[in-house]
Amino acid sequence: MTPDQIVTAFCNAFTRGALDDALALVTADCVYHNIPLEPVHGTQAMRETLEGFVKILGSIRLETLHQVANGNVVMNERVDYFTPPGGKKYGLPVMGVFEIRDGKIAAWRDYFDIRQFETGVGIKLT
Repeated sequence: MTPDQIVTAFCNAFTRGALDDALALVTADCVYHNIPLEPVHGTQAMRETLEGFVKILGSIRLETLHQVANGNVVMNERVDYFTPPGGKKYGLPVMGVFEIRDGKIAAWRDYFDIRQFETGVGIKLT
């Protein structure tokens, strides 16, 4: 798969709720960083973080609006939709940057407005 296809497959797996399939596309030492928060390192830490998000945010759907690849770097503009238990569906604009190494995602950074997230889903992270 090309870097572009790897990121598309990752986002699609995540949207399907297939976390194992998504994590199969990342390196063992992958760094996942939601820029307003602290980064996590490795697939186990990523799993725990993502499972925690799903627990508090309910279903998560990634809608990619635009995606570009330049060599091993893929960037996408997305709207990440959350449906928190007892809450209303909310869409958060996100800019994602993925670095590919040896056919897998070695770094994933998401940039978003933390206050917009907190207001939209009604959960305070800071």
